[in-house]
Amino acid sequence: MAIKLTHIRDVIAAAETGSLRGASRKLGIAQPAISRSIREVESDLGATLFERHQRGIRLTAIGQAFLGRARLVESELRRAREEVNQLQGELTGQISVAMSAVSTFVMMPTAVQTFSRKYPDAVVKVTESFFQEAEAALASGQIDFYVGPYQPPGSHSPFVHEKLYDQVRVVIARKGHPLANASRLSDLVDAGWVKQTLSERASEADFELSFTKRDLPVPRIKMQTTSATATLLAVANSDLLTIVPVNMLGSPVDTNMFDVVALDQHLTAPPICLVRRADLPLTPMAEYFADMVRRVGLRQDQKAKTLTASPKSVTAGLQD
Repeated sequence: MAIKLTHIRDVIAAAETGSLRGASRKLGIAQPAISRSIREVESDLGATLFERHQRGIRLTAIGQAFLGRARLVESELRRAREEVNQLQGELTGQISVAMSAVSTFVMMPTAVQTFSRKYPDAVVKVTESFFQEAEAALASGQIDFYVGPYQPPGSHSPFVHEKLYDQVRVVIARKGHPLANASRLSDLVDAGWVKQTLSERASEADFELSFTKRDLPVPRIKMQTTSATATLLAVANSDLLTIVPVNMLGSPVDTNMFDVVALDQHLTAPPICLVRRADLPLTPMAEYFADMVRRVGLRQDQKAKTLTASPKSVTAGLQD
């Protein structure tokens, strides 16, 4: 018996809900039919995909491997259907993008605004994450592309990337902070800091690297958040400091709430890149959204070059 797309659909639903009953509710299909569908797949493969436990079912190791391929097939089929429809002139469908916090602040609003004018009936799904969290979904085709900080691996990668702009990072404090006039990072070693981490897995070592590469003690992290908004609110309402990409200090953020500490040293960070699978062409709709992101990135690249001309120019650039 050949595995059909309905089989793949049923396996994915059972894996995502963790029970046959949950899969039945999600798909609107009788539970016995889903059970039979999964047994047929297991029979065809000669392997067990699920094992039962008290609260439902869970994937075996073989099931985990099969699920990754199943999701890829499902996403490829969705793309194929949408691409055909879009090439025939239909302006419907969906795209799914992962973006870092700074990319969401700086690039997403303009890109979505322009995209929505061309595709008013399309759906844009945006997930805020760093590349580490988006990698698996990007590899499986669940996400069309990622936009955010990215360091290309030294070895072979299934992804291609294009740099959009270099990041300029600054230290910010609440308005009137006693350390607002500091000129060196060493002047800030006794301060308390807010560090934004989107997850335990994501690597934000460059936050500490700004200090350690100058032979300074690691910063005293007094607060960790998973939200850019929470980070900015904490700094605006306390004596805590943080390091943010300068691009975040603009609409919709009220820059009057903050002082930029005009250090005489640049704080570097990985460039903002657009990353996608090398072997997976984007649909016309996703390609158009990527083009809108590239346009915003070009403007940010020009701004970054202006700001990096002099460390002191960063503060002045925010007033432009």
